[in-house]
Amino acid sequence: MPPPDARARARADQNLARLAEAERRMLETERAVSDHVEQLSELSDQQRYVRITHKIRPGLGTIEVDGDGRLLHVSLLHSELVTSDRSLLGRRILEALAAARAEASAQYKKEAARIARRNRV
Repeated sequence: MPPPDARARARADQNLARLAEAERRMLETERAVSDHVEQLSELSDQQRYVRITHKIRPGLGTIEVDGDGRLLHVSLLHSELVTSDRSLLGRRILEALAAARAEASAQYKKEAARIARRNRV
């Protein structure tokens, strides 16, 4: 059996090795989280360049939003408006806007999930 000082030194060396491994894992996790946050930030920045166009039922025109769901453009077809029920126009535009925003949100969530899977965060 080794003397008490040798046993204490061996335990201290084991503890130091464990601490070194814990620090290595902590730094690795910190880098992974930092990369994940940076990628999500880049994704958010890119959202302003995404364009989603949705039709206004029943063929009255289109509505366009960016990746954040901000309304960019409403295009109405005069020829279709003349024969449509004008009292429903506002509701139909809002329905198209909601659908376009839902699509933008779904695309963002899908890409964010892909980033999370890739980073395993």
